[in-house]
Amino acid sequence: MRLALLTLLPLAACMEAAPPSPGPVPTAAAAAAQEAACRAAIARHIGQPLSAVEPRWLSETGGIATVETLDNGRRHLCSVDAAGRVLGYSHPR
Repeated sequence: MRLALLTLLPLAACMEAAPPSPGPVPTAAAAAAQEAACRAAIARHIGQPLSAVEPRWLSETGGIATVETLDNGRRHLCSVDAAGRVLGYSHPR
């Protein structure tokens, strides 16, 4: 029995840990508030009305959501906290 356990021990050390979960999906109201915050920030950034920016909630990790916005085909990604504060945005290619 000991021999069997000793031969399995090295195999257990080689196994990878499960990837971390992305976190809970927020309620529809929370996701909508994060989308609205990103939409407003990007509309200010580009100097256009809110109607020119289309937001889409993508994911949340560690309490920070990633929201994508499009305006005339240009893409912006916002980082938005649970309180609806835009922490920053980027222009990915």
